[in-house]
Order: sequence, then structure tokens, then C-alpha cells
Amino acid sequence: MSSKSEERLADLHAELAAGVDALTASDQWQAMLATAARFHKYSFGNVLLIWRQNPDASQVAGFQAWKKLGRSVRKGESALWILAPCRYKVTDKATGEDRWIVRGFKPVPVFDIGQTDGVELADVRPTLVAGAAPAGLWDGLAKQVAAAGFMLARCESAADIGGANGVTDFVARTVTVRSDVDGAQAAKTLAHELAHILLGHESGTVDRATGEVEAESVAFVVAGAAGMATDGYSLAYVGRWGKDSAAVKATGDRVLKVAGAIVAGLEEGK
Repeated sequence: MSSKSEERLADLHAELAAGVDALTASDQWQAMLATAARFHKYSFGNVLLIWRQNPDASQVAGFQAWKKLGRSVRKGESALWILAPCRYKVTDKATGEDRWIVRGFKPVPVFDIGQTDGVELADVRPTLVAGAAPAGLWDGLAKQVAAAGFMLARCESAADIGGANGVTDFVARTVTVRSDVDGAQAAKTLAHELAHILLGHESGTVDRATGEVEAESVAFVVAGAAGMATDGYSLAYVGRWGKDSAAVKATGDRVLKVAGAIVAGLEEGK
């Protein structure tokens, strides 16, 4: 790879860091975090219950919780039912200390944001990349996935792979990408999964957050080198996992090395 190409990749990485800083410092981002903190985190079992009743549900809360957020449930909407623990306070006779215990569960109604009206909630989440991918990008990335010893597959939707756009199974040696997205998003996702492989994330030497920052940083740089902008997705994704640009800069050397190798492979395959 020429020094000019290396400089271009470094510039793209610097753009990512600057973009993440600008996003995470914005009032909209801070408002989104404040809103998110007010939503209850449901158990896996309740997430499944919600999904079975409404697969399109995105943000779920109780009737009163929505009122506190400035939104109201529309008349006639049917509730989604989850199970809430019945908690009771008991006093330990030996120590005199109070503690809470769970004795069974009870059904509780909740509603999705799509069933409510009111003030708009701040939301800065990754936006799927629209449009076609640059010619040859998907095929070039697919060849590198195969060269790494992984089989590439497509699935019908995110629901088939746990809500993700793509997933790498290091045990089965497979990479799966959802097929119900535009070609640009599919190619970006494939670059992200290839990055997980080439960065050696199978070894577990980095934590989940660092791994996601690294993989998406590689995808952003590779996509940018191919002439495809992924700012709407990558900035929010990296911001979610890395919090600010510090994580981007800390992984810069590894990211640029892997991104450079992928881009070089794409150029050789032309």
C-alpha cells in the first residue's frame, strides 16, 4: 500500500474520532442518555414476552412512566404484558435488618412508544446505511472472509441473529449477515465482522466494548476508502460503545493495521 493510501486511511480514522467527539458532546446525545436512563431494563424473559406480542416494539414503558416522559398512551391501545416480581420487605429476627424477598410474579401492562403520542424523545441511534455498495466491495470482503477460514451466510432478518445486523461464530467458523438491508449496510456489516476475525477477537484478549469500537472503526475506514460514507451508523455505534473519541484513538494502531490489510486485499482483487 502506498504512503498516500496510508495517509488517507489515517485521515479517515481521525475523522471518525472527531465525529464521535462532536456527537457525544452534543445536547441531543446527552438528552438521549438522560431519557434512556428512565427506561426500565427488562429481563431476557420479559424481552421475549414483549417480542412475541409485538416484534416491532422498540421502547417500552408503563402508563405512568410514559406520562412522566411527556407522552400518553392512545385510547384503545392494547397493552403488552410482562411479568414483574412481587417483592416483600421482611425483617431478619437475628439482626433486625430489613431485606427484600421475591415471592412470585404478577402480570403488568406496558406499552411501546408506537402506541403513544406526545413530545418527541431525543434519539441518536445508528441509522442503517442506505443505497448500493460500491462495485466489488461485498465480493472482495467475502473473499477475505473465506480466506480467513469462515463460511459466509445470509439470514432473513435481524431477528434470526439476536437482533444484530451481523454475527461471527468463532466456534462454527461462520459469518452471518442479514439480507433485509440495502447493499451498503450489508457491506459495512461484513467489513465489521471481518474486522472481528482479523483483529483476533476470538482470543478474548479485549473486552466487548473495545472489540466493538475496533471492529466498527475498521468498517468505517474501509468503507470510506471505498468511497462509501457510514457516518450515520458508525458514529453513533462507536459512541455507544466507546463513550467518546478516547477509545477510538487508543485502538488506532490496531485499527489502521487491519483496515490497511483489508483495503490492500480489496485493491489486489480488482
